[in-house]
Amino acid sequence: MILLSDVGEYGKAWKWYLGKKAGSFGWRFEGAKSLVVDKLVVRRGAYQRPFLHFGMMTLVVVGMISAPVLINNYPTRASAASNQESPSSVLNTATAVTTKTTESEKPRRDVVEYVVKKGDTVSVIAKNYGVDIASIKALNPKLSVDDLTIGDVVKIPPVSGVIITVKKGDTIDSLAKKYGLESSQPLVDWPYNSFANDETFDLAAGQTLVIPGGVMPEEIIRPVYQMTPSQTLFARGSGALSWPASGTMTQYFSWYHNGDDIANSLGTPIAAADSGRVILAERSGYNGGYGKHVKVDHGNGLVTLYAHMSEVFVNVGDNVGRGGLLGKIGSTGRSTGPHLHFTVYQNGVAVNPLSLLK
Repeated sequence: MILLSDVGEYGKAWKWYLGKKAGSFGWRFEGAKSLVVDKLVVRRGAYQRPFLHFGMMTLVVVGMISAPVLINNYPTRASAASNQESPSSVLNTATAVTTKTTESEKPRRDVVEYVVKKGDTVSVIAKNYGVDIASIKALNPKLSVDDLTIGDVVKIPPVSGVIITVKKGDTIDSLAKKYGLESSQPLVDWPYNSFANDETFDLAAGQTLVIPGGVMPEEIIRPVYQMTPSQTLFARGSGALSWPASGTMTQYFSWYHNGDDIANSLGTPIAAADSGRVILAERSGYNGGYGKHVKVDHGNGLVTLYAHMSEVFVNVGDNVGRGGLLGKIGSTGRSTGPHLHFTVYQNGVAVNPLSLLK
């Protein structure tokens, strides 16, 4: 049995041991401190600033390392509140999702008839309706889209491309090739195109078909020729003009260009657009840029001009019938290549030939 006296002796022994250790540690600590102090005193504060800097840097580094750990493990009340979504915000988000609508991307179906206003140009109209200029020109062949007049009605297609009437024998593949498409897929994809057979995509003659991205092929004009001019009495014109030459339309009537240009190979025949009398036949010279050219008076204030000819077959005073041969296409005068410049004058003022051509 352990006696109380033994416990007391044991406690005294521990006290003596700890006291000795503490004294030894204190002695060593005081010795080290004295050494440091002696050095500082000797250097008169030379180490003071480095010690302060080192101490501050140590505190900053320790703070940066420990701060994320402390925040993650012991979040503040403010951060906890900010991470918690309020019922109202959740409700608003849900409402926004359920009430959001998507606008339809389905294109316009019908052709729009637009009445020209002051300041309108074909480029502005095309931009406003999201189509290209060529598509508007293709849908308005008899309208001078380069010189619009207030009140003119311009047809606007629903998409850039061509709108045609299907003829017997037409197929989606043949039409795609004709109007410059690599495949017939755009015709099938257009949502408003209908087919006689939805599986084979057969077409019905007479139906209207939209060809998105299509381009009008070169316009071929084929007049009717009467190979000899009439020498009979003056033939008054009908007022409805026929095409004076075959070829490709390269430039249309506008405010800066008083006629239509029809390009074709050198020597292509030129015919009178209507019955009338030759009032001018220039066989040589520059002639204001027209080169060799002919004018025909059709009566009722209507006169036609045929310019840049290579040969002239008629003389002043000759009566010509509709389709009568006047000469051949050339490149005389101010010209960059073989073509016919065709101008129509109504009471002395140049007008758009397409408005009278049939």
